[in-house]
Amino acid sequence: MYANRDLPITASHSDNAQADAKELRFLLKASNLSQRAAAKYLNVDERTMRSWCADDGKPPAPALRALEFRAAYPAGLVRMIESNERTINAIKDGRIAEIGYGPDAKVKCSVELERLKRFNEEHRALLRMDRAFHRRQEAMLGMNEQWLPRGSGLPTDDSLDEFDAADEEFRAAQAECDRIAKDIRAGKR
Repeated sequence: MYANRDLPITASHSDNAQADAKELRFLLKASNLSQRAAAKYLNVDERTMRSWCADDGKPPAPALRALEFRAAYPAGLVRMIESNERTINAIKDGRIAEIGYGPDAKVKCSVELERLKRFNEEHRALLRMDRAFHRRQEAMLGMNEQWLPRGSGLPTDDSLDEFDAADEEFRAAQAECDRIAKDIRAGKR
């Protein structure tokens, strides 16, 4: 089951390059990727990606499937967080006062509230980790382009600074996920 119902269920197998280009542009937007970043992600030439997006060629189905996955994972986490937030707000507002039957229904409600808050903390940590990972990958690819034969041979200070910032963000997100995983293993969550 796909996490985001707005995303295509399967990669297109149509003979219509225009429909495939539209789907590709949609997936790029949903994945938060530029054409350049998507070309690097799929390991294709940037000119090839531009031609696919401009209806000049038909992207292969495996390329579309790879982008579907890239778009669906963070979208699924966002949807889970939003759904949990709606339930949390309903419990806090009193729209959901009891869960189940019996004398301990109110206790179950407070337990559910805390469980949903923990889940959202975990989902947000995974989302930050995913975003930080992709930012670091982009920074690394940007530095790699500056090595010979494509670039001048040395990365610029700006690209080194961006990589350092992206790496710091990634390490912080990773530490947060590690802390949560440690709590789970210890039975604290």
